[in-house]
Amino acid sequence: MTLGDPVSQPHVLVVGGPAGTGKSTIAELLSKHFQCPFTEGDLLHSAENVAKMSRGEPLTDDDRWGWLKNLSEVSTAKAFDQSNTSNVSIVSCSMLKKVYRDYIKQVANESQHNGKIVFRFIFLYTSFEELLQRVGQRQNHYMKSDMVKSQYDIMEIPLGDELLSAGGEALSVDTSAKSPDSIYKEIIDNLTM
Repeated sequence: MTLGDPVSQPHVLVVGGPAGTGKSTIAELLSKHFQCPFTEGDLLHSAENVAKMSRGEPLTDDDRWGWLKNLSEVSTAKAFDQSNTSNVSIVSCSMLKKVYRDYIKQVANESQHNGKIVFRFIFLYTSFEELLQRVGQRQNHYMKSDMVKSQYDIMEIPLGDELLSAGGEALSVDTSAKSPDSIYKEIIDNLTM
């Protein structure tokens, strides 16, 4: 993969992990690399979800399905947009569970893009203590440090046959004590399109 080279088949890169892993920062770096659109997944949450999280209440699976559907549809549409010459779309999304990753793909495969879109899931993770520290330093974000435990507790890091190295669609990246640039480089070095 070289800078600016379009891929032949439309791709959606979903940058995920719990709050505080650097999803938005890494997604922005990847967006610059591929010269493609980036969708901030947090902005696609319903007002009800944002209000719930602002009150310190963790989202349930039922709260997430509509958000994940919207996220899949928006990011897939951007990958197919005629003005997007890279054929790549990047979206940030916690995608904490395998069932969420599967659902994001399922929504796209049930649309007119069935079989014509490739998903890559880039899962960022670190220790619980580091997540607490990072989220505690945030300003003006509805996800507060008291919500980190609920995300950490349900987190399913892609392993085994989910991984690109085993023929899957996911790349798991430990972000502990790494700079955004080193995380970005690790992703670019290991991502297959």
